[in-house]
Amino acid sequence: MKEEFKKFAENIRLTSTQEAEAKTKYDGVCETLHNQYYETKYDGKTKLLFGSYKTKTNTRPFDEKQDVDVIFKIPQETFDKYDAYSSNGQSALLQEIKNQLAKSYSTSEQPKAWGKVVLVKFADNHHNVEVLPGLEKSDGTFLIPNTENGGSWELFSPKSQLDSFYESNTDTNGLTADLTRMLKTWVKNTSSLSFKSYELLNLLIDFLKSNYQSGTDYDNYYKLIRDAFQYLKLNCDSSIKSHVETAFNRSQNAFDYFEEGKPKEASEGYKKIFGNEFPLIKENPIKESKTRVFSTPNSPYAEL
Repeated sequence: MKEEFKKFAENIRLTSTQEAEAKTKYDGVCETLHNQYYETKYDGKTKLLFGSYKTKTNTRPFDEKQDVDVIFKIPQETFDKYDAYSSNGQSALLQEIKNQLAKSYSTSEQPKAWGKVVLVKFADNHHNVEVLPGLEKSDGTFLIPNTENGGSWELFSPKSQLDSFYESNTDTNGLTADLTRMLKTWVKNTSSLSFKSYELLNLLIDFLKSNYQSGTDYDNYYKLIRDAFQYLKLNCDSSIKSHVETAFNRSQNAFDYFEEGKPKEASEGYKKIFGNEFPLIKENPIKESKTRVFSTPNSPYAEL
């Protein structure tokens, strides 16, 4: 299944053009805010990209849930202003961020503010940007707004999450990103399954650390997928266990088919897990005949 998994990995990864389109959008959003809150020229240092667009573990085809996660670093004086509110300054901060963005993005759907972020939704519904305003502390962590229960500031450490991913991805020679994209495709292809990306990533990092510390080749992906679902089955939340067990059973069946020399049936099994992005093998290779062929015997058995 080497070529099929290689093609599958290519099919679900964002193209360089799509990555550039995303960068144009989130840079534009952050530059708009920078110009409102800072007198200096925008150079990108007042933003911090995190999440799947930073780790490049987002997938195609797109869906409306695939947002760009970015922190806009608010000035100290802005934080102090809203921290001094007697009630829910956090909500007031998000509303101000929303209003500032609405001036420049009025042609698309109006920015929405709730919870902790402001969402800028574009007309094409691709690379929508979730802006999380936060005050950066000296240790690289952030104080971010939470509007629930009267409002509060929460400590957020995106850099530690990114460091964990990059360490794993380096050790496994890129397997962490590859496997994450594949299993995100499974999540998208599984109706009624809610599996948060950061929870999936954390489980996969632990799995790879225990089982594939230095990565593996496409030749072994059919075994990798089976092993990954087996690990998830043993460690996932009970609320999604039935979905994981179904995927594990399908991956085990596909594994068995491939071991038996039936790649067509194996590819059909993987297609049930991952959807249309997984290539389908149309027919199994023709097996060599085991019938023995005798040449004309020598004398004295040869016909006279």
